[in-house]
Amino acid sequence: MTTGLRYQVRHTLGSPVDAVWSVLGDFGTEHRWTKSVSRCVRDSEIVSVGTRRTCTLPKPLMGRTQVTEEITEYAPRVALSYTLDGPAGPFATAASKWSIAPASVNSTVLTVEGNFTPRNWLSEFVVWPLAKPFLQRLTRRVIGELEDFLIAVPGS
Repeated sequence: MTTGLRYQVRHTLGSPVDAVWSVLGDFGTEHRWTKSVSRCVRDSEIVSVGTRRTCTLPKPLMGRTQVTEEITEYAPRVALSYTLDGPAGPFATAASKWSIAPASVNSTVLTVEGNFTPRNWLSEFVVWPLAKPFLQRLTRRVIGELEDFLIAVPGS
C-alpha cells in the first residue's frame, strides 16, 4: 500500500481461514454479505491481480453512489488489496488491504487497512480527523456483517 493517511481495524473471527477466504477471496460478491453495497459485478470470472469490480452503494459515500476498484495484491488465504478508481471525496486516492492469519484451527485474525492520499492540507488536517473514526466504525460494522454471514452460512 502507498503511504498517506492510514487507519487499521483488527478483529478475530470465529471461523477458520479457509471459510473466511472463501468469502473474502470471492472479490465482487460482497453484496451477499454486507449492507455497505447493494450490488457488485466483477469484470472477469477468475479473481487475480487486475480484476476490477463495480459496486453500487445503497447511499452516497464521499460523493459517490458507485465505485470501481481494482485488485493490486491477491495472495490466497493471506491478503487481498485493491485501489479505488478515481478520488474519494476529499481524498485523491483510496486503497484497502484485507489480511487474514490463523489465530487457531477455528479462528482467524482479520486486519483491514485503509490508506488515503489527501487532495490538500484541508483534507489532511481538517477532514481526516473526522473521517478516520467514521471509516473505522464503518469497517467494524462490515466485519460484523462478515462474521454474521460466516456463522449463518457455514463453510460459505
